[in-house]
Amino acid sequence: MAEVFIIDRVVTAPGCAQTFIDSYLSGYAPGARDRGMELRDVLVSPPILFDDRPNVVTITWSLPSPQAWWQMTWRARPDPTVARWWEDVAELVVERSRNVATRSQDIDRAETSAPMPAPRNGSPTVGATRLVDVVEPERPRVLSALRKAAEAGGPLRAVVEPTESGSRNGGDILVHLRFADLNAWARSNFDDALRDPAITNVNGVTYRGTPLCRGAGTVYRALLLRVPPEVPAEQVSAFEQELAMMPRYVSTIRAWQLSRVDEAIGTTGWTHVFEQEFTDVDGLMGPYLMHPVHWAVVDRWFDPETTDMIIRDRVCHSFCRTDGPVLN
Repeated sequence: MAEVFIIDRVVTAPGCAQTFIDSYLSGYAPGARDRGMELRDVLVSPPILFDDRPNVVTITWSLPSPQAWWQMTWRARPDPTVARWWEDVAELVVERSRNVATRSQDIDRAETSAPMPAPRNGSPTVGATRLVDVVEPERPRVLSALRKAAEAGGPLRAVVEPTESGSRNGGDILVHLRFADLNAWARSNFDDALRDPAITNVNGVTYRGTPLCRGAGTVYRALLLRVPPEVPAEQVSAFEQELAMMPRYVSTIRAWQLSRVDEAIGTTGWTHVFEQEFTDVDGLMGPYLMHPVHWAVVDRWFDPETTDMIIRDRVCHSFCRTDGPVLN
């Protein structure tokens, strides 16, 4: 796989370039190396340490592959000291940016955009997705009970399956139900089944939308996330547009829907749910995670080391196997 470069461009406050560089090399770099990053260059422009005007410091790191990049960032994000370091040097910085790149010769020019289906006609359907935590000895019983409750509710589509290894904050059982309208969802009374004492926590969302589909998948995935209310509307729109463009580049996504949430349950006020059907688990863990549209474009909205981050709370990433269409 292609080598990945991380480029920090920092405009330092007047007279602060050397102080910033010293702090970066002593306070930030050791942890970065522990996370697998290799320091390649520290460049200063212009090459004069001014005391009365800014300098631009450009720092380049490398990682051997996109997989190594994910391993690095999965270690960094739960560590509060990483974001805190950037906060502590804020007075030395006028502005900064972080970009992720690869060499031009490593770009896959043979890759083409995946075909996009035409929008569907008709009214949006209502989706209800629940990520259910269950005490381990009771999981088979609760799984059976939730399947019966789902069937009794009469949904258009239903998935009630154990989550797969690799889910993050995804619960033990993933439930997705789809109804013709809100009245049909309300009549199902499905959430009554979630009062089982063996269920320890539920994160869930109810929402409306129309899926896009270009084929059948065998894995259903739901991503629950929260955009804080203070984020400007134009920034939220840009974030949504970038999420929605991912299927254009990742052909293993066979069906998908990005929705704003009408009702959230759980410990977080979820605002969005991004659902996909994938060809298989490899299609999720391989092409989806490893495509540069994910790690070099979309992921900046989630990365506390960028100035673009808007997703500050933990997300719920949950997926399971399916025997039939979910979003189709």
